[in-house]
Formats: sequence, structure tokens, C-alpha cells
Amino acid sequence: MTQTPVAPEIPGLAHVRRLGSGGYADVFLYEQRMPARRVAVKVMKVAASSTADQDRFAAEANAMALLEHPNIVPVYEAGVTAEGRPYLVMMYYPQASLAERAKRERFSVAEVLRIGIQISSAVETAHRAGLLHRDIKPANILTSQYGTPGLTDFGIASHMSEAADDDAGVSVPWSPVETLYASGPATVRSDVYSLAATLWHLLVGRSPFEQPGGDNSTYALMKRIRDVPAPSTGRTDVPASLDRLLRAALAKEPNVRPASMLAFARSLQAIEQELRLTRTEIVLAADDTTMRVADALPVPDATRLKPQQVAPVVDATEARAPVVAKNPSVREATQLRADLTSPRGVGREADPDTHLRPAADGGAPQGEEAQPRPRIGRGALLTVGALVLGLVVVVALQLAGPGRTGPDPAPTGSVPPPELGRAMPAPGAAEVVATRSGDAVTFTWTYDHALPDDHFLVVVDGGEPRSVTGATLTVESAERSCAQVKVMREDGSGYQAEYSPEACG
Repeated sequence: MTQTPVAPEIPGLAHVRRLGSGGYADVFLYEQRMPARRVAVKVMKVAASSTADQDRFAAEANAMALLEHPNIVPVYEAGVTAEGRPYLVMMYYPQASLAERAKRERFSVAEVLRIGIQISSAVETAHRAGLLHRDIKPANILTSQYGTPGLTDFGIASHMSEAADDDAGVSVPWSPVETLYASGPATVRSDVYSLAATLWHLLVGRSPFEQPGGDNSTYALMKRIRDVPAPSTGRTDVPASLDRLLRAALAKEPNVRPASMLAFARSLQAIEQELRLTRTEIVLAADDTTMRVADALPVPDATRLKPQQVAPVVDATEARAPVVAKNPSVREATQLRADLTSPRGVGREADPDTHLRPAADGGAPQGEEAQPRPRIGRGALLTVGALVLGLVVVVALQLAGPGRTGPDPAPTGSVPPPELGRAMPAPGAAEVVATRSGDAVTFTWTYDHALPDDHFLVVVDGGEPRSVTGATLTVESAERSCAQVKVMREDGSGYQAEYSPEACG
């Protein structure tokens, strides 16, 4: 018979009820006396008293305290009970977790896109601080009283430099191949996989490789995650672009997935735009906050963001060229400079070199006498105009003449730059050509809507896919050799489910 967890006595807190239990900790609802509020307290189980478990609990406390983000559950304090059980005091999220909601309802496409962008922002913040979450799943995304999702349970989070360790627990249904089979270190793209599996779960009501009525044991799930291609959601209201993005993010090979959480979030934004939905903002920390988190972590100096430097305000007597912000982070500062140096700036002191214009009623400025203006005759104006016109014609003839040796003027575009996150056309199917030269065959291919950072999966003679960065591949083969190509976007968009027709040589 399972024993009901007992809530410990914690100074300043009054126990209300148990909220749930996990593998190594119990979660209780407490009333905090000062300041008065309800809090969720995560307490390590009595049985989980090993040094590894205690280190894991301390790592979660430090990670969640360092990472300040609207979609990361805040930690108020941490401590140890009189019985020696470590605990965390966190914000209480009263609504159901996404796992509980997914059991009784299917999420709308609009809500899944919104949640995906918000949690991507939170995890991108962790990645910029050098932390991998490594356990993203529906149960670890809570919901506040205002309906805002909050990522929690950084219990197996690790610094990226330590991600090769394979002794951390994982949640199998939402974990990628490299962490389940220790075939490679956990990376940023491992977290991308887990979030994609979570979004797929919200749309369908189960994890991607779970089979209703089938064998869903840990071994069976691991085998399907390794061997079976990522399935479609099967929902008719899910756009093909979202289906392709999720399948690309669930790819077996990490380098096929979106390269970062930021790239994944931008792809989700593009789908929002495609569906004419309200745009969900990507919320990332300002430079000063990111610096503070990074400074508290043992990450190399080369990876830290540098604070932006604002040039000093130019003297009012110098030439006032328009100030253009080269970086959005200095936009506010440069706007302030523009206001201070503008002749129309509010509260600006009078420039000693600026002369006041005569008033509209003809009166002179105080302290000055009105000077009569000399009149210029009409004939003189016509003469000056004719001279200017002649000079313009001569210059134009010289520029158009054959003896012109100056450089061509830089082309100017009238088309505005694309909006951030705008959907790009999907890549066309590759057309492959095979050319034999002796004992070697060179495969080249072309396709529509090519982008500079596209890469490719190439299958030669039915073998394992090869990742190729250029649109050419040469193989040594004395016999007939055939290849098929699939185009892959760097951000995971425009995913192609099928390879091109074979080309042989």
C-alpha cells in the first residue's frame, strides 16, 4: 500500500493540501504568512537522499532563480526542512498543467502556436545563459491564473558544457534519439525536439510515437522513436506548414531540426501570419539581464553578450546628421539624442548660433533692429536661372557620354525588406543530374526558391542519408550509382517528406 506523502513543517508557511508527486519530490500548496500569498512548495522525498539527488535539487533551485522570464515559473526561496529535506518555494499556478488539459481537450491551432512561441522564448533565454532544460513535456508547463504558460522543473537542466553526461533521467515519450540511446550529447536541438513533441501532444492528445491500444512500454516507445518517421498530426485544421515544421523538428538527425529555439519560434510566427492570427511576440531578455545571468554561470567570455555603447551627444554647434540606430537595443538612447540636438527639441536651451526669425507681424526680435531686405530684380533672377539650367545640362551630358570612367551608382531598391518572421516560399523539389567521370559519379541538383543556408539529405544507392551543405556530391563508384536528394531549410520550414526521383550515372 502506497503511503500518502506527509507535508513537512516549514517556518512561515502553513500547509493547505498536496498538489502532486514526481519521481523524486512531492509538491504541496502552502499559505505564506508574510507576505500573505499561496505558494507551491516542492519538497524532496525522504527516500531521495543521495548526493546525486541533492545536487539535482540544488541545480534546479539555482537555474530557476537565475532565469527571469515571463514564461518561467519564479522561485521565491529555497531551504532545508528540520528533517533534512531540501525544498523550493515557487509561484503557485492554480490552473491545470498542459498535460492535464490534454487529457480532456484538444488545443486549438492558434493556442498551440502561441504556447510554442512563448515557451520557445523561455527556453531560448535558458540557452543564452548556457543551460539546457532536457525535460520539456506537457506536465512541466503550468498555467497561471491569467492563462499564461510557465515552464518549470529544471531538475535535470545542465550547463551545455556538461551535456555529454548520460546519467540524468529523461521522459521517454518526448525525448530525442540522442538522449535515449546516448548516441550523442544533448544540444539546443534536443530541446527543440522535446518542445515539438510537446506541441504535437497538445494537438493530438498523446505523444507522437504513442499508439492507442498498442504496446506503449518504455522499450517499445524508444524503438519507435529511433526507427519510425515522425507522424503527421492527422488533423484537418492543422496547416501543412505546421505539420511540416513539427515533423522536421522531430527528425532523428539533430542537424535536420531547426538550429535554435529562436529559429523555431520565428517559424511558428510565420505560420501565425499565414493563418492571419494575432502575432505572438518573442520575449527575450534585455542585454543587461542576459549579462547578469551569464556572469553567474561558468560560460566562456566569448559567448557573453557585450553591452551596447552609445556615442556621446554631439555639440550643438556641430553638423547635425540624422541619427540612425544600428541596433534595436540602442533605439531609445539614440531617440533621446535626436530630441536633445533637434532645434525643435522640448526643453532645449537656445543655441547661441541660432538666430530668431522676425515675428509674423514684422517686428524684430528683442534687442535687434529690423534690417531692410535688399530687393532683387526679375531680370537678375531670370539670368541666374538660365545659368543654373545650362550647368545642369552640361553635367548631364558629361555623365551620359562615352568617356565616363566613374563607378556605376549603387543600385537602390524600392521593395521594403521582408518582415521578420514572414513565411518564405517552400523549396521546390530537387532535380538531380548524374555525371560520370572514370570511376567517380558527380551528382548536382537545382531547385526553386533556394536560400543560401539550405542544406540537403542525400541517399546514395539506398544507403543512409548523408547531410550535405552544397548542391553537389561526388562518390567513388566503378559501377552504376544512383542518388536522391531532399532539400532542408536551416529553420526547419518547408519540410519535404519525400526525396527527389533518382538520378543515376
